Amino acid sequence: MKLDWPVEIAGTGMSIPDRIVTNADFAKRLDTSDEWIVQRTGIRERRMAAPEQSTLDFAAAAARSALDNAGITPADVDLIICATITPDHMLPALSCELQARIGCRCVPSFDVAAACSGFLYGLVTASQFLTTGLAKNVLLIGAECLTRITDMEDRTTAVLFGDGAGAAVIRRATDPGRRLIAARLGADGGRSDLIWVPAGGSKEPSSVRTVSERLHYMRMRGREVYKFAVTHIQELISETLADAGVTSDDVQLLIPHQSNLRIIESAMEKMGLSEERVVINIQRFGNTSAASVPLALHEARSTGRMRPGDLVLLIAIGAGLTWGSALLRV
Repeated sequence: MKLDWPVEIAGTGMSIPDRIVTNADFAKRLDTSDEWIVQRTGIRERRMAAPEQSTLDFAAAAARSALDNAGITPADVDLIICATITPDHMLPALSCELQARIGCRCVPSFDVAAACSGFLYGLVTASQFLTTGLAKNVLLIGAECLTRITDMEDRTTAVLFGDGAGAAVIRRATDPGRRLIAARLGADGGRSDLIWVPAGGSKEPSSVRTVSERLHYMRMRGREVYKFAVTHIQELISETLADAGVTSDDVQLLIPHQSNLRIIESAMEKMGLSEERVVINIQRFGNTSAASVPLALHEARSTGRMRPGDLVLLIAIGAGLTWGSALLRV
């Protein structure tokens, strides 16, 4: 959908665990190898939270970094949106705990559970608040401790996921050239069983049986997810660019969700983009779900790869199945 909303990214930040888990670490105890993992996913290492750390710890550190980068304080925040599928607790929302942790006022705070697409759902939502005047500074965070819901005995999923958080301060544009030009959000609940956690909700409450059967860990039908993602990400790119009335030649930078290097490469091929125009960090962080796009966004912004005036496309596909895109003039 064409939007042309006057919003901008005022600051970004990130936080990742110190612990690095390499493919060789998995090969020591699972029937896998560095070559097998790299060939199929592009991942070489990922970050894993320490036992005493939680999603809130990374969300708070990333949020503080983004606020500092934007030159504002917690008192300036009007709205907090946290994208996560691994909050510290089922109740309350991670955003409410974050509000207290970093010392914000009693501003509206809520979570978005759209998995890997969560940051993009949050970005569009934040932009609506800003465009309507209901907020001036929105703190948007994507944070996960995915290793807590990953079955480390399952070689097909254990090697994929990592922990961390990325954050951004979104505000009404101070430069008339900065805009959210187009965005698309969607979901196909008929495919919800392609990536899911069977137990822990109201359908299958926690019990001795669900724990013993390892039903609190993520299940994924990887081949089906891959096929859907490769096809749909190309459609998402084409539709978003068409909405904005631009072509891939006009886009200076693509920031995709870091789920699988081969999926990213298919998007690059579709757009005709060289590696210099695509942010790729999956080899270092793995798949961090809702944290993936903001981590890549922060790295692009802090290293100078994203320059003022650039046309930047953010895209993601995740559990739900959900998808989202945002085309920004930064």
